[in-house]
This record gives sequence, structure tokens and C-alpha cells, in this order.
Amino acid sequence: MTAPKIKDKAILIGYDPENKCVYSDILDLWNYYDGEHLWDNDEMVKKLRLKRMKGFLFNSAGILDQEFESVFDLNTGIYTSGYSKFADGTIRQD
Repeated sequence: MTAPKIKDKAILIGYDPENKCVYSDILDLWNYYDGEHLWDNDEMVKKLRLKRMKGFLFNSAGILDQEFESVFDLNTGIYTSGYSKFADGTIRQD
């Protein structure tokens, strides 16, 4: 028996500075790419104390297309750094 694959989904997990999960969601990819995100709002980042956001983006074949991590400044709520790792092994670091 094969395990079912996660298809066309974004799995998102946000952590506070103590590495406690303060946010998690599973979104359809279209909603992830076209939607607003709570980490787009600096006040929400500060309210949640969202220090790191990890994401895993799966394509329609169930292949992990992209893994990313974004880091935020808790004083300003603004993105400070991060990386994306793509299915072909390419890594983009900010």
C-alpha cells in the first residue's frame, strides 16, 4: 500500500522565538499564491510574535516543489531574511 500524496497544497507553520507553533494552515496552492497572508501584515506578525514561517509547496503530482523559511523582526513585523529551496536543488537565500 502506498501512502497518499499531498497534492496542490501549501503547508505553512509559523513559530515564535521560543519555537512554539503560533500558526499553521494547509491551503490550496492557488489560494496561497493569490491570497493575502497574515505575515503580509506587520501588526499581525507582532501580535502573534511570528519569528519564523516555514512553508512546503506541493505540486499537482504531489512533489515538493518548494520549501521555504521566512524570518521576521518582532519589533517591526517586517521580513528580514529567508531562503527558498526548489525541487531541482536550487537554493535562493535573502
